[in-house]
Amino acid sequence: MSQVYDYYINGEWRKSASGDTISIPSPYLDKEVGVVQAISREEIDEAVAGAKYAQKHWAALTVRERGEYLYNWIDNLLANKEEIAEGIMQEVGKARNDALKEVERTADYIRYTIEEAYHMHGESMMGENFVGGSRNKVAIAHRVPLGVVFAISPFNYPVNLSASKIAPALISGNAVVFKPATQGAISGIKLVEALHKTGLPKGVLNLVTGRGSVIGDYLVEHRDINMISFTGGSSNGYRIAGKTKM
Repeated sequence: MSQVYDYYINGEWRKSASGDTISIPSPYLDKEVGVVQAISREEIDEAVAGAKYAQKHWAALTVRERGEYLYNWIDNLLANKEEIAEGIMQEVGKARNDALKEVERTADYIRYTIEEAYHMHGESMMGENFVGGSRNKVAIAHRVPLGVVFAISPFNYPVNLSASKIAPALISGNAVVFKPATQGAISGIKLVEALHKTGLPKGVLNLVTGRGSVIGDYLVEHRDINMISFTGGSSNGYRIAGKTKM
């Protein structure tokens, strides 16, 4: 029997209230590699509300406090890279070496993101860099979070391209609602399991799975989503851009 994976909301792993699930087929064998939850719009509302509430407290932490969670995430990813790579192999069909490299590259990317955030936090610029400015003046750039980021990842790099959306959003003080591609959802779940183990505050990251016809456009148009980060086909990108209310 295939493993059934839960979705992740407000620090808890849950099954859909309806009991509805989605089968994930193997891309190269005639078998099922796992089952994920098909959640409802009501459950989406709870996920977004939880992220909106948690974001205010998350943003109040210092950038280095947020960074510590992400550094611990790196440690967990590398400690479990064999298991995560195995999931990528079964679900996406990558060779073992390529799957392992994806996990390692993901850890490198998260580390780079943290360090860049430290460097960019409170950047200063001398006044003389502006036309007619004076070196006696200093400008300081202070970046503020947007709020709740909806991250939509593709199937082909289910760990790396998911982390490339989640890590920058989190280190910047945003909360994230993450929807992995259906064929790639198990890998996305394993990525979030590693982050959950850091003790990340509840609601800062919520992972949702489900049928695009039920929750896809609903999330894109949700009034409490402040930014959408999407990687995928151009046609879907244009459709998402046309539906957004931002």
